[in-house]
Amino acid sequence: MEQLHIEGRIDAPHINADGDKGHFEIIGKSLPEDAVEFYRPLERYIIEYAKAPQELTVIDLKLEYLNSSSSKKLLDIIGHIEKIAAEGYQVEVNWYQRDDDQDMIDEGIEFAHMTSLKINFVPEQ
Repeated sequence: MEQLHIEGRIDAPHINADGDKGHFEIIGKSLPEDAVEFYRPLERYIIEYAKAPQELTVIDLKLEYLNSSSSKKLLDIIGHIEKIAAEGYQVEVNWYQRDDDQDMIDEGIEFAHMTSLKINFVPEQ
């Protein structure tokens, strides 16, 4: 499966998706004007990936900021990953956070309540 790379911008995160390794990474601020359009390539990629996933799928969320429309789209995308887990595949979701960023800690906790997947909270310097 070909990799997907979306270069980050001032208002949108950098995305790396490697279906052959089962690794997905979203890094940076996520407040694009049109979150549906911005995340469409990643959603399509994950839908395709879900047809033949790896035994272990790892999602690393290293977000500095997340607006509500981005949060909704990411939850939609996580919904596709939940289906992979429901089929018996192992899924690991890592939410990276700085100890001094209470807003993103709270966002991660909220995010964890909205998915059936276990979210690992990872301290970041």
